[in-house]
Amino acid sequence: MSRIKVLSDVVISQIAAGEVVQRPASVVKELVDNSLDAGAGRISVEVDQGGNDRIHVTDDGCGMSREELPLAVHRHATSKIELESDLQTIRTHGFRGEALAAISSVSKVEIVSRTHGERQGHKLTIEGGEHVSLGPTGAAPGTSVRVSELFYNTPARRKFMKTATTEFDRVGQVVTRAAMMFPGIHFELSHNDRRTRNYTPAPSAADRLVQILGTETVEDLLPVDFANEDIQIEGFTSRPTTHRKTAGDLYFFVNQRFIRDKILMRSLSEAYRASLPQRRYPVTVLFITLDPAMIDVNVHPSKEEIRFLNEGMIWKAVYAGIRESLTGMSGGGYRPIASDQEPARSPILNAPKKEPAAESVSSFNEAPSTPFPEQVNEASEVALPVREEPVFEPRRESPSAEPLSSPGVHDLRASIEKLNRLPVTQPVRADTEIDLEDLETRDWKAVAQVFESFILCEAEGEMALFDQHALHERIQFEKLRKQHEEGGVSQQSLMFPMTFEVPSHQVPLMTDSIPLLSELGFEIDPFGEKTFAVRSIPSDLKMEEVEGVLRDALLDLSDQGMVSPLSDRAEKVIARMSCRSAIKANESLNLNQMQNLIDQYSS
Repeated sequence: MSRIKVLSDVVISQIAAGEVVQRPASVVKELVDNSLDAGAGRISVEVDQGGNDRIHVTDDGCGMSREELPLAVHRHATSKIELESDLQTIRTHGFRGEALAAISSVSKVEIVSRTHGERQGHKLTIEGGEHVSLGPTGAAPGTSVRVSELFYNTPARRKFMKTATTEFDRVGQVVTRAAMMFPGIHFELSHNDRRTRNYTPAPSAADRLVQILGTETVEDLLPVDFANEDIQIEGFTSRPTTHRKTAGDLYFFVNQRFIRDKILMRSLSEAYRASLPQRRYPVTVLFITLDPAMIDVNVHPSKEEIRFLNEGMIWKAVYAGIRESLTGMSGGGYRPIASDQEPARSPILNAPKKEPAAESVSSFNEAPSTPFPEQVNEASEVALPVREEPVFEPRRESPSAEPLSSPGVHDLRASIEKLNRLPVTQPVRADTEIDLEDLETRDWKAVAQVFESFILCEAEGEMALFDQHALHERIQFEKLRKQHEEGGVSQQSLMFPMTFEVPSHQVPLMTDSIPLLSELGFEIDPFGEKTFAVRSIPSDLKMEEVEGVLRDALLDLSDQGMVSPLSDRAEKVIARMSCRSAIKANESLNLNQMQNLIDQYSS
């Protein structure tokens, strides 16, 4: 008997599902892509338990007839391509004809669909790849796909599922990206029967970004508008003063398809190299349009990775577009559009080509060889810093960098003369900076401030430099942690509450985090769909630092997840508060203030 056997269609589909359907978000992406290709004007996504239990996607697109329904779940059956040459001109989101077959092989699927010319719809039921029933049913024009018990027949796959919170966060990212690309389409997302996002049709891409990122963020963005004979780039990017802890707000779309690409990341990184603090990322949304023949989208099952025919041209075009925006920052970014204007179905794809820019990018055939990581994964997990090494330039004093008391300007020359008179019983150590733990073991005396960032100390004939920001940050951290352990961080009430707007995808996390933030000195209440009112703040935190602390805290809590121990989540937020409230570099201190810091830590 031959040991080589032809696999059954069900097994083949389950193997394919391992590539196409990795988690609930993969299912949502494939179903939303089908809805977009069907010309839907409204797409609703409902999930239970992060999609682990149920996924339901409904649209008002063209629908399918009774004859088409069984073909829709047949492997490699599609209405989007027919000939080999069609692969060179792909403009649809789907084209392989394997998504529904893969999904139905590892779940229980119910598809209800009706074309606009029919009086009734039809329902197809499939379980584990096997057809159960097909019959008429009442339905509105469009298609509804209900996926239940994902991976019920492949338990090995199901055990790799993350928590419901994590899986729903990934589902939300899929819906958000689709909404960015198609501002004229109405998107709704619900989790456990609670609507979490409602993106109504918007007249422009900028107005859709307001719905997603918030007005404050979008008002700080700069328009990007670059074109030549090969490529058109439109979108928005942030000023150097607006940046994020992670790359979660970087969005690249190529021919109406969200992608992750090293070339685009490298180009963006180079454009911001001398503009951002270390390991901070801009907020960037770019819509790139080029001839479909210049890209290959058939290189990855998720279709989120593509191959460019001319990587050098792409690199230079993105770099030129971003630099053009940054060097002309005087222009405003977002301007709201009148509400009676027709919503935009797609922000840029049918726009006329602009005249070629003065600096043509077509002459660049290879991307510069800059040292970047070789792999780009989830947007929130990209390890690439926007600026790779420190760029030393004069630093501007932060508006929040207020001294603890009136700062007398310390005369460094006089301090050096004092140093010369100190008795030295042994050679001065060559170390320029020592660990903070040494403060607890010796009686250090402040001598001078160096570069308005370090405290020069002496003890027992030795000298050392201590980072004033790190020193005060450690003091603040221990103080706040002790207050939290003893019942709550001291707070100050605000005479007038400040409002704080968060992106729509962070609203559930912000709402769930209110009890934790209350323990840490914040009194926060919901104040609208995406707005929260801050009524009290920690006593040691300045007003101008509140928004930064809360935004960074949300990112930290999102990374950790609500299932991590409460103490771990609290320490993360305390660390943020400590850093923000601590004395900054480039902040002038007098001898008394410096000695006070040393004494506080030593005690």
